[in-house]
Amino acid sequence: MGILEYPDRFAASMKYGRGVFRGLALAAGLAASASLGAETVRNHFDTDSPVRAPGFFDAVVLGAPGPARWMILTDPNPPSAPNRLVQVEVQRPDDSIAAAVRRNYVFQDGTLSTYVKKGGSRAGILLRMTSEKDFVVMLVDTNSGETTLAAYRDGKPTELGRGRANFERQWEKFSVVASGPSLTVYFGDGKLFEGKDPKPATGKTGLAAAGPGEASFDEFVLEFQPAP
Repeated sequence: MGILEYPDRFAASMKYGRGVFRGLALAAGLAASASLGAETVRNHFDTDSPVRAPGFFDAVVLGAPGPARWMILTDPNPPSAPNRLVQVEVQRPDDSIAAAVRRNYVFQDGTLSTYVKKGGSRAGILLRMTSEKDFVVMLVDTNSGETTLAAYRDGKPTELGRGRANFERQWEKFSVVASGPSLTVYFGDGKLFEGKDPKPATGKTGLAAAGPGEASFDEFVLEFQPAP
């Protein structure tokens, strides 16, 4: 059964970045994740107010420092009308990752999916984030379709896999299915490639935008795998 979240407001300032991890009790997070079972959390952004920051997300910059600002904007034809979530700062370093981290949930195994819009910066999904230097990220070049999956450990990236998606529409769906060390990236309904995470961990999840240009997202969905 899906859960439709109704947003509160957060300040768009990057001062919230380091607060993502302040006071995180991992044991409590693990209990919350297990209690969700097979539940689904859907973030469609359509109850958020345009030209405001999204509810239930915190902004953080990973990798190289750089400006970042997340904003709700309308779109002529998004997957879920009328809104999309956009990282709007266009002058960003290539190795800087702007992340919108979902509050209140931790994730290790299950499925994460989102739609990304063609054109702009690299865009994708952040998962298993235990600190600003330890996380897994899937990023797609929304112009060429080149897609990579990488694990960051102590700030150093290791590529876990790559493939190429063929953008035929303005909006395309990407998913990551996680099960222990096994990670599978899907483009639409088809498997794009697989990778192995050498150190699976329970952590935060969210949306990610890397490098210069805008990045647009819609329908960020978390499907938690039932605990054994």
